[in-house]
Amino acid sequence: MKSIILIVILLSVSLKVLSQASLGGSVVYTRTTTYNFQSTGNDEWDAYAKTLPSEGKFEKQLIFTSESSLYNEALTSEEALPPEHQKALFFVNYGKAPKPTMKQLYIDFEKKERCALLEFMTREFRVENSLENRGWKLQAERKKIGEYVCMKATANLEGDKVTAWFTPEIPVPAGPSEYYGLPGLVLAVERLDETIFLATSVDLSAPDPELLVPPHAGKHTSPEDFEQIVEEKVEEYKQNAPSKSNYYQK
Repeated sequence: MKSIILIVILLSVSLKVLSQASLGGSVVYTRTTTYNFQSTGNDEWDAYAKTLPSEGKFEKQLIFTSESSLYNEALTSEEALPPEHQKALFFVNYGKAPKPTMKQLYIDFEKKERCALLEFMTREFRVENSLENRGWKLQAERKKIGEYVCMKATANLEGDKVTAWFTPEIPVPAGPSEYYGLPGLVLAVERLDETIFLATSVDLSAPDPELLVPPHAGKHTSPEDFEQIVEEKVEEYKQNAPSKSNYYQK
Protein backbone atom coordinates (compact mmCIF):
# COMPACT_ATOMS: atom_id res chain seq x y z
CA MET A 1 0.00 0.00 0.00
CA LYS A 2 2.75 2.43 0.94
CA SER A 3 4.56 1.79 -2.35
CA ILE A 4 1.38 2.62 -4.28
CA ILE A 5 0.96 5.83 -2.31
CA LEU A 6 4.56 6.79 -3.02
CA ILE A 7 4.13 6.16 -6.76
CA VAL A 8 1.01 8.34 -6.82
CA ILE A 9 2.87 11.11 -5.02
CA LEU A 10 5.88 10.94 -7.33
CA LEU A 11 3.64 11.04 -10.40
CA SER A 12 1.78 14.05 -9.02
CA VAL A 13 5.03 15.80 -8.22
CA SER A 14 6.47 15.10 -11.67
CA LEU A 15 3.37 16.42 -13.43
CA LYS A 16 3.32 19.54 -11.29
CA VAL A 17 7.02 20.23 -11.87
CA LEU A 18 6.57 19.87 -15.61
CA SER A 19 3.59 22.24 -15.61
CA GLN A 20 5.18 24.91 -13.42
CA ALA A 21 8.57 26.34 -14.35
CA SER A 22 8.73 28.32 -11.14
CA LEU A 23 6.74 27.50 -8.03
CA GLY A 24 6.22 29.78 -5.07
CA GLY A 25 3.67 31.60 -3.00
CA SER A 26 2.45 32.18 0.53
CA VAL A 27 0.10 30.55 3.02
CA VAL A 28 -1.84 32.05 5.90
CA TYR A 29 -2.48 29.60 8.74
CA THR A 30 -4.67 29.80 11.79
CA ARG A 31 -2.63 28.60 14.73
CA THR A 32 -4.67 27.36 17.68
CA THR A 33 -3.08 27.55 21.12
CA THR A 34 -4.83 25.68 23.93
CA TYR A 35 -4.53 27.11 27.43
CA ASN A 36 -4.32 24.10 29.73
CA PHE A 37 -5.23 25.43 33.15
CA GLN A 38 -4.36 23.18 36.07
CA SER A 39 -6.00 23.29 39.48
CA THR A 40 -4.17 25.62 41.87
CA GLY A 41 -5.83 24.32 45.03
CA ASN A 42 -7.28 27.79 45.56
CA ASP A 43 -11.02 27.89 44.85
CA GLU A 44 -11.02 31.60 44.06
CA TRP A 45 -8.18 31.29 41.52
CA ASP A 46 -9.66 28.16 39.94
CA ALA A 47 -13.00 29.94 39.52
CA TYR A 48 -11.18 32.88 37.94
CA ALA A 49 -9.42 30.55 35.48
CA LYS A 50 -12.81 29.34 34.24
CA THR A 51 -13.63 32.91 33.12
CA LEU A 52 -10.55 33.06 30.88
CA PRO A 53 -10.40 31.88 27.22
CA SER A 54 -9.61 28.17 26.82
CA GLU A 55 -7.78 28.73 23.55
CA GLY A 56 -6.45 31.43 21.25
CA LYS A 57 -6.44 31.56 17.46
CA PHE A 58 -3.77 33.59 15.67
CA GLU A 59 -2.70 34.09 12.07
CA LYS A 60 0.76 32.97 10.94
CA GLN A 61 2.42 33.19 7.54
CA LEU A 62 4.64 30.99 5.40
CA ILE A 63 6.40 32.28 2.27
CA PHE A 64 7.89 29.63 0.01
CA THR A 65 9.48 28.63 -3.27
CA SER A 66 10.73 25.23 -4.42
CA GLU A 67 14.15 26.13 -3.01
CA SER A 68 13.40 27.80 0.33
CA SER A 69 10.77 28.92 2.83
CA LEU A 70 10.32 31.47 5.62
CA TYR A 71 7.87 30.90 8.46
CA ASN A 72 6.92 33.98 10.47
CA GLU A 73 5.53 33.31 13.92
CA ALA A 74 5.22 36.97 14.94
CA LEU A 75 1.73 38.46 15.10
CA THR A 76 0.93 41.07 12.48
CA SER A 77 0.97 44.66 13.72
CA GLU A 78 -2.81 44.98 13.68
CA GLU A 79 -3.21 41.77 15.65
CA ALA A 80 -2.37 42.86 19.20
CA LEU A 81 -2.93 40.16 21.78
CA PRO A 82 -6.27 40.84 23.53
CA PRO A 83 -6.05 41.54 27.29
CA GLU A 84 -8.00 38.40 28.19
CA HIS A 85 -5.48 36.27 26.30
CA GLN A 86 -2.59 38.04 27.98
CA LYS A 87 -4.14 37.14 31.33
CA ALA A 88 -4.70 33.54 30.21
CA LEU A 89 -1.09 33.17 29.11
CA PHE A 90 0.19 34.68 32.34
CA PHE A 91 -2.03 32.42 34.41
CA VAL A 92 -1.10 29.20 32.58
CA ASN A 93 2.63 29.97 32.50
CA TYR A 94 3.09 31.36 36.00
CA GLY A 95 5.67 29.37 37.95
CA LYS A 96 6.90 27.45 34.90
CA ALA A 97 10.51 27.54 33.77
CA PRO A 98 11.17 29.81 30.77
CA LYS A 99 11.48 28.22 27.36
CA PRO A 100 12.57 29.48 23.93
CA THR A 101 9.99 30.65 21.41
CA MET A 102 10.51 30.68 17.67
CA LYS A 103 9.93 33.98 15.88
CA GLN A 104 11.11 33.00 12.38
CA LEU A 105 12.37 29.89 10.63
CA TYR A 106 14.16 30.03 7.28
CA ILE A 107 14.88 26.80 5.41
CA ASP A 108 17.14 26.27 2.40
CA PHE A 109 15.92 22.98 0.95
CA GLU A 110 18.72 22.75 -1.62
CA LYS A 111 21.51 23.17 0.94
CA LYS A 112 19.52 21.27 3.60
CA GLU A 113 20.10 24.07 6.11
CA ARG A 114 17.91 26.04 8.47
CA CYS A 115 18.21 29.33 10.33
CA ALA A 116 15.92 30.05 13.29
CA LEU A 117 15.36 33.32 15.11
CA LEU A 118 14.63 32.34 18.71
CA GLU A 119 13.64 34.47 21.68
CA PHE A 120 14.61 33.40 25.18
CA MET A 121 14.14 35.52 28.28
CA THR A 122 13.74 38.72 26.19
CA ARG A 123 16.96 38.06 24.21
CA GLU A 124 17.08 37.04 20.54
CA PHE A 125 19.37 34.34 19.16
CA ARG A 126 20.04 33.32 15.56
CA VAL A 127 20.71 29.58 15.45
CA GLU A 128 21.79 27.77 12.27
CA ASN A 129 22.05 24.03 11.74
CA SER A 130 21.37 21.24 9.26
CA LEU A 131 17.89 19.98 8.45
CA GLU A 132 16.84 16.93 10.40
CA ASN A 133 14.89 13.99 9.06
CA ARG A 134 11.46 14.41 10.63
CA GLY A 135 10.67 10.69 10.33
CA TRP A 136 7.37 11.10 8.52
CA LYS A 137 5.41 7.93 7.66
CA LEU A 138 2.92 8.15 4.81
CA GLN A 139 -0.63 6.94 5.42
CA ALA A 140 -3.48 5.97 3.10
CA GLU A 141 -6.05 8.57 4.28
CA ARG A 142 -6.88 11.62 2.22
CA LYS A 143 -9.03 14.68 2.74
CA LYS A 144 -9.64 18.02 1.09
CA ILE A 145 -8.46 21.27 2.66
CA GLY A 146 -9.76 24.26 0.75
CA GLU A 147 -9.39 23.34 -2.92
CA TYR A 148 -6.49 20.93 -2.42
CA VAL A 149 -6.56 17.17 -1.93
CA CYS A 150 -4.23 16.32 0.94
CA MET A 151 -2.52 13.14 2.03
CA LYS A 152 -1.77 12.10 5.59
CA ALA A 153 1.62 11.61 7.22
CA THR A 154 2.44 10.86 10.85
CA ALA A 155 5.54 11.21 13.01
CA ASN A 156 6.63 11.15 16.63
CA LEU A 157 8.11 14.55 17.39
CA GLU A 158 9.44 15.34 20.88
CA GLY A 159 7.42 12.46 22.26
CA ASP A 160 4.09 13.58 20.77
CA LYS A 161 2.07 11.99 17.99
CA VAL A 162 1.88 14.45 15.09
CA THR A 163 -0.24 14.25 11.95
CA ALA A 164 0.45 16.44 8.91
CA TRP A 165 -1.85 16.86 5.93
CA PHE A 166 0.11 17.79 2.79
CA THR A 167 -0.86 18.33 -0.82
CA PRO A 168 1.20 16.85 -3.69
CA GLU A 169 -0.56 19.42 -5.89
CA ILE A 170 1.96 21.96 -4.54
CA PRO A 171 5.19 19.91 -4.61
CA VAL A 172 7.35 21.82 -2.14
CA PRO A 173 8.60 20.35 1.18
CA ALA A 174 7.55 23.43 3.17
CA GLY A 175 5.21 23.76 6.11
CA PRO A 176 4.46 25.86 9.20
CA SER A 177 7.06 26.02 11.98
CA GLU A 178 8.83 22.67 12.46
CA TYR A 179 6.42 20.70 10.27
CA TYR A 180 8.24 20.35 6.94
CA GLY A 181 10.03 17.72 4.86
CA LEU A 182 7.13 16.09 3.01
CA PRO A 183 6.65 15.78 -0.79
CA GLY A 184 4.02 18.50 -0.77
CA LEU A 185 3.04 21.69 1.04
CA VAL A 186 1.70 21.06 4.56
CA LEU A 187 -1.76 22.63 4.95
CA ALA A 188 -2.75 21.29 8.37
CA VAL A 189 -1.07 19.88 11.46
CA GLU A 190 -2.64 17.92 14.32
CA ARG A 191 -0.76 17.32 17.57
CA LEU A 192 -2.15 15.18 20.38
CA ASP A 193 -5.31 14.87 18.27
CA GLU A 194 -5.88 18.63 18.24
CA THR A 195 -5.56 20.79 15.11
CA ILE A 196 -2.84 23.35 15.80
CA PHE A 197 -2.29 24.67 12.25
CA LEU A 198 -4.87 25.03 9.48
CA ALA A 199 -4.31 26.84 6.20
CA THR A 200 -7.00 29.45 5.57
CA SER A 201 -5.61 30.83 2.31
CA VAL A 202 -3.02 29.82 -0.29
CA ASP A 203 -1.63 32.35 -2.78
CA LEU A 204 0.57 30.98 -5.56
CA SER A 205 1.79 34.39 -6.68
CA ALA A 206 5.58 34.56 -6.81
CA PRO A 207 6.86 35.98 -3.50
CA ASP A 208 9.07 39.05 -3.30
CA PRO A 209 12.68 37.71 -3.22
CA GLU A 210 13.56 40.43 -0.69
CA LEU A 211 11.13 38.90 1.79
CA LEU A 212 12.38 35.34 1.45
CA VAL A 213 15.72 35.73 3.22
CA PRO A 214 17.22 34.30 6.44
CA PRO A 215 16.75 36.27 9.67
CA HIS A 216 19.51 38.78 10.39
CA ALA A 217 18.48 39.83 13.89
CA GLY A 218 19.66 38.16 17.05
CA LYS A 219 23.04 36.99 18.31
CA HIS A 220 24.56 34.29 16.12
CA THR A 221 24.82 31.23 18.37
CA SER A 222 25.67 27.60 17.69
CA PRO A 223 22.99 25.01 18.53
CA GLU A 224 25.23 23.58 21.27
CA ASP A 225 25.86 26.97 22.89
CA PHE A 226 22.19 27.89 22.73
CA GLU A 227 21.20 24.63 24.38
CA GLN A 228 23.71 25.29 27.15
CA ILE A 229 22.38 28.82 27.69
CA VAL A 230 18.84 27.48 28.03
CA GLU A 231 19.88 24.72 30.43
CA GLU A 232 21.79 27.14 32.66
CA LYS A 233 18.98 29.70 32.78
CA VAL A 234 16.32 27.07 33.45
CA GLU A 235 18.38 25.66 36.33
CA GLU A 236 18.93 29.17 37.68
CA TYR A 237 15.19 29.83 37.47
CA LYS A 238 14.35 26.62 39.33
CA GLN A 239 16.64 27.61 42.18
CA ASN A 240 15.09 31.08 42.48
CA ALA A 241 11.54 30.43 41.30
CA PRO A 242 8.73 32.18 43.17
CA SER A 243 6.42 29.94 45.14
CA LYS A 244 3.36 29.28 43.01
CA SER A 245 1.28 28.26 46.00
CA ASN A 246 2.18 31.45 47.84
CA TYR A 247 1.19 33.53 44.83
CA TYR A 248 -2.24 31.92 44.62
CA GLN A 249 -2.82 32.63 48.31
CA LYS A 250 -2.51 36.37 47.74
